[in-house]
Amino acid sequence: MTTVIPAHIRDRCIRLGNGALYAVNVLGRQLQDDPQLGEPTGDLALYSVSIDGEAFDDCPPLTVLYAYGPPLLDEGQLQIREVLATGPTPATDSASAPAPGPDSDPELERLAARQVTEAWQRITAWLEQNAPASYAALLPAAAEGDIAALEHDMGVRAPVELRTLWLLCAGSQDTTAACFLPDGGWALMPLESAGRVYRWQSQWQQQNGDAESPLWKPAWIPFCSWSVTDTSYGRFIDAETGEVGRWDDMGVRTVEDVSLTMFLEEIADTLENPQLAAGYRPGLIGERLVWGPPLAQDEADLWQPWTG
Repeated sequence: MTTVIPAHIRDRCIRLGNGALYAVNVLGRQLQDDPQLGEPTGDLALYSVSIDGEAFDDCPPLTVLYAYGPPLLDEGQLQIREVLATGPTPATDSASAPAPGPDSDPELERLAARQVTEAWQRITAWLEQNAPASYAALLPAAAEGDIAALEHDMGVRAPVELRTLWLLCAGSQDTTAACFLPDGGWALMPLESAGRVYRWQSQWQQQNGDAESPLWKPAWIPFCSWSVTDTSYGRFIDAETGEVGRWDDMGVRTVEDVSLTMFLEEIADTLENPQLAAGYRPGLIGERLVWGPPLAQDEADLWQPWTG
């Protein structure tokens, strides 16, 4: 048995530091001898294992997700599915992004990164199997340098939950299938769109807002919108509190008592157990995930509720 490390995973490792690829290769050889070395993530045949960056030169601490055997792979096959940095990377220019807050806790950040990773993997595994058009609309992972550049432009460091999500997926392509997030359908924003909306909202705040009733706070970082191109409605994460909020084209901003982790975990739970759905329910139109029932009659006629 051999461990397969796809080309895009090798590229990610190289971006994370010269020692990251070597560390993952060492892990791959260990997995050949003990394919169940990692811990189950909750998804069948998907495991998670940590790499201590101090054990390798020029390598950050890593969380590695790998698949072994059915139902994701054939019997006896093993493949590295994701590599996520859970600490500072040698490849990141620390001067290009704001420093983390004084109250940051590395252990809590590692836990948050793992929770987001597991929730996102559950969502994408469901999409790949049941809504391949929505799965195909997802962009590859963002590079550490791109995230650092965006943080530098905004002047605010993204919370670990959002950084983790971007390191798994850098947004969505501009297709109808991209709008697969509840309630009525939201699309993950590409990083450049997030930066553009942040600048526009910040300018709107300077021109029309005040300190007591802000239209946009500097800590609010957008991450999804009505569609990839229609950003008049969307969701943001508060970098100071971790709470998710919404904005609309009427200047209404609402902060919800929910974190990005909770938001993703609720989606994963509902897809896997649709009977838990409250309000909008998951369903399919062809090969794309649509939360409904849709309001538009032409979509409502095609929509099939997902029952598991």
